[in-house]
Amino acid sequence: MKKLIDYTWDDRNNLILRYTYTFMPKGILTRLIVETHPWIEQQKLVWKNGVVLNKDQTRAEIIENYNQREIKIRVAGNRTKELMAVITHELEKIHNSYERLQYQTLVPCNCETCKNLPTPYSYSLEKLNKRLNAGRYQIECENSYEMVDVRRLIDNVMLQDIRADGELKPQVTQLQSELEQQREESLKQHLKDSNQKEVFISYTWRDQQSKPLVEKIEQAFQAKGIKIIRDTNAIGYKGRFKEFMQRLSRSTCVILVISDQYLKSPNCMFELVQIAKNEEFGDRIFPIVLPDAQIYEATDRLKYVEYWENKVQELDAALKKVSAANLDGFREDIDLYAEIRQYLPRLANILKDMNTLTPDIHSQSDFEELLNAIAQRLDE
Repeated sequence: MKKLIDYTWDDRNNLILRYTYTFMPKGILTRLIVETHPWIEQQKLVWKNGVVLNKDQTRAEIIENYNQREIKIRVAGNRTKELMAVITHELEKIHNSYERLQYQTLVPCNCETCKNLPTPYSYSLEKLNKRLNAGRYQIECENSYEMVDVRRLIDNVMLQDIRADGELKPQVTQLQSELEQQREESLKQHLKDSNQKEVFISYTWRDQQSKPLVEKIEQAFQAKGIKIIRDTNAIGYKGRFKEFMQRLSRSTCVILVISDQYLKSPNCMFELVQIAKNEEFGDRIFPIVLPDAQIYEATDRLKYVEYWENKVQELDAALKKVSAANLDGFREDIDLYAEIRQYLPRLANILKDMNTLTPDIHSQSDFEELLNAIAQRLDE
């Protein structure tokens, strides 16, 4: 969404932290907003590339600049270090979900010169910790050439404990526990407010086996009073597919009809990756694997990884042949292909370890096993 609401900000005595990325995946800020949504100020100070959080008279402004591969955080109020600790904790969880994500955490200089600058000199947190562990307790500012205390630089923005081995680790504060509790209560209320039992189904139109199977599933579930939500009944004329996919990804129950074409479909794999990014992935999915989906042998799974690697390379090569101006939509595609490539090995491994039963067994039993498993999940 666009930024529609103006707000004031007291920029005195702010804690500031920046994250810069070698390659910045799409969606980091979106995921952070989802995790911290109970504290969004007035539940409306949120837009496409930013959010303002408010907790116990403490405010945090988090801005993503995707073009510069940067997230900037500034916190003001009574519990600045505690709120900063919660935000960095949530961001680290998101960072850890990406394979080999390269980024730096940048701490602003606190020397007398930098205190008065809109853009102070910044130090890598990793290098500051390394310097501290080596017994080097001061570092020179590149702006003023003053010597600055390393521990104070870290302590100014981070709540950290010293472990028995001398290493520093971020504190998990009471504020973090409060956020997790509010998040859980919000989810329970959301499920309670949803009176109709809904089950989503993810499949592809691109093969001849999936569509008739999906229609049989829909009929069997309707007979039991459970509504199947699929693209044909959830997206009207001019409806947005991405919005439907995001809704599907957050559902309590998603039936996956996995075929060879499914594993090669950008839309289907976008859905699968989005489901995986939310919690309880294994509990929320109910896969049916079609015979042509080659996921049970490592060499076959590698072919799908190779397929998406080739898609990234093909699009990247094509982009280099045209002007760089106005290529935002194409860059999103290449980011999606790269993300699918990253997630695919783990997701395929999870799917191949599940006892999914064959489509024939499901059809012969009128999907009894599938119905029972989903009914149990809906009643939890």
